[in-house]
Amino acid sequence: MKNFYSILNLSPNIATQDSVAIGFLLFDGLKFRYYFSERKKRIAKTLLNDKNVNVNFIVNQIIEKCNAINSDKEEMKFFYKFDKLSEMAYFEYLSKYSNGLLQFSKPNLINNKIDDVSYEKLIGFLFKESTRNLETLNKDFSVAKNIIEKKLIHRVDKKVHTHYKFKPAIFPSIYFHYEMDCIGLNGSLIGAKSLSFDKSLQVIDKNISHYFTLISSLTGKFNKSLKDNNFYLISEEPKKTGSKEHKLWESVHYNELISIINPEESNKVADLILEKKASKFLVE
Repeated sequence: MKNFYSILNLSPNIATQDSVAIGFLLFDGLKFRYYFSERKKRIAKTLLNDKNVNVNFIVNQIIEKCNAINSDKEEMKFFYKFDKLSEMAYFEYLSKYSNGLLQFSKPNLINNKIDDVSYEKLIGFLFKESTRNLETLNKDFSVAKNIIEKKLIHRVDKKVHTHYKFKPAIFPSIYFHYEMDCIGLNGSLIGAKSLSFDKSLQVIDKNISHYFTLISSLTGKFNKSLKDNNFYLISEEPKKTGSKEHKLWESVHYNELISIINPEESNKVADLILEKKASKFLVE
């Protein structure tokens, strides 16, 4: 399938054809990626005359639909009902006939492969919201991942699950795919997830929300107590104090279910796994 993106606009005044680009949908040939600008959403809200219009509700509906499409594709369901939504022709149709509050631009074809870096570059190009050099971001996180591999993964990869991918087909209580850097069990659950806070706020929020959901699901499945678990989020503290990313980092920091540690401290997880003699317990 073709890679393409479509810009989503909110039109506060249809009569004058005014509109504000609030985000975009990107199909990378396998799944949908999406981005919505908080700054542009605020602008759209101020321009809307109808106070009953809930911009966040509209955005969340789109996000949920994209997640449903991605989940349907990943699970290869027999009755795949979202196929046309991942075709350029459907977005060309939307661009012509979506003349109400929510409007879609004509889809733009992308010939190059889509990865995290190109996705972030597109955000910067369309919304000018990147705060750091993207090549530096990618390099910094690669360095952090190498540290985690050396101090944690290499020490425990024969004892517990490493780079384990949870799938709804095996764990029906979750509706998403999720990869853990490592996870083991011996009396209590011990797990770690690495995450860069240099991604978009929506990507960070989704990853953290899914992490909490996964912890709750596993705790119930294996009849464990939440307080006895040992789950870690391995991440560097966002540099910009007061930013939304930093506030989200702080909220996790104060949550008792997850401990945040720096990549340099990832050896602590390995030490605990070895001390507790945790082992594999999931389907490989």
